[in-house]
Amino acid sequence: MPAKILVADDDVMLQRLISNTLKLEHHEVIVADNGPQALEMARTQKPDLLILDVMMPGLNGFDVCTALRQDPATTTLPVIMLSGLGQVQEKIMGLKAGADEYVTKPIDPRELLTRVEMLLARHRVLRQSTAVKAGRVYSVIGAKGGVGVTTLAINLAAHLAGQGKAVILLEFRPDFGTVAVQLNLRPELSLAALRELEPIAITEQVTTRLLQPTSFNIHVLCGPQRAADFGPFTAGHAGALLSRLTALADYVIVDLPPAADEATAAILSSSDQIVVVLEPEISCVAAAVQRVAQINSYGNTLETRLVAINRQGTMLLSVREIENRLNRTLTSMIPPATDVIGVAVQYGTPLVVMQPSHVFSEHVQEIAELLQRVKNATP
Repeated sequence: MPAKILVADDDVMLQRLISNTLKLEHHEVIVADNGPQALEMARTQKPDLLILDVMMPGLNGFDVCTALRQDPATTTLPVIMLSGLGQVQEKIMGLKAGADEYVTKPIDPRELLTRVEMLLARHRVLRQSTAVKAGRVYSVIGAKGGVGVTTLAINLAAHLAGQGKAVILLEFRPDFGTVAVQLNLRPELSLAALRELEPIAITEQVTTRLLQPTSFNIHVLCGPQRAADFGPFTAGHAGALLSRLTALADYVIVDLPPAADEATAAILSSSDQIVVVLEPEISCVAAAVQRVAQINSYGNTLETRLVAINRQGTMLLSVREIENRLNRTLTSMIPPATDVIGVAVQYGTPLVVMQPSHVFSEHVQEIAELLQRVKNATP
């Protein structure tokens, strides 16, 4: 499909080469000779794509791209950055500024045209997705660590995907995430790839590259997989990422660490519903009381549900005792299923997919139905 493309470069010969290449494919081409003019034309001419040189008078390409990403009117404008600088550091600077693609001179017109067509097609699909989707966010967080949060999040996501919904599972953790292990995934990229980016550079295109497909129809954004990639994220990263994911899916299931940092707070504050997971023992119930208090401090309108998972098979506290200590009603008490879940992990398949009639799976299905019953919750 023909598009309006802005070419910003002070090299007249290169302008002509790029313009003629694009016009042969029936694209409309407009030209800027310097950085300030490129910025102004991107805002006023509303092009479908910008081909932007790094070294230009008045304002370099990095600064132009950064300014575009900070402006709501141009924040999603696809940008291909051109440069004679082939070093890795310059490419990183371009991507951090928000460029979607980076092409090194001398330019092969065929390569440039291929990148243009692919980026236009990808952006077209993403715009259509944004127009029709406003995904719901269900966050799963533990009262403390090691209570089965990841297993529950995986199975919730798989059950919703089995209903024909578009579902993304986000493992938003600063250190090692086990979703990849449980699902036998080998992700080349993980959440850690976003840490070096400014939030404005977390575009739909960047986000979709990180998603791992699965055979049971959920897409997964895995947490860091290497110790070298461990580290905190900012609230800005969390907010930008969540806004992109909710434009791509009906449901975003977030596997959260038991933390009180700014990024976790941002995710929880943006959630449509929150599931707090605990075990039926005294210390964990006490931790759940404080976890609920933490969530309430982010806003008293947040929807919170409490789910107990009896992973050890020993009820140290009865349901009534737990509810009395919490001063809340439990949404579910999930019975032991350690052995069968272990088998599911070996096969890299959620239990709700492998054995949908298992008692664990039935509890997950009930929890999902309760989450969906909340007013206006069905996309």
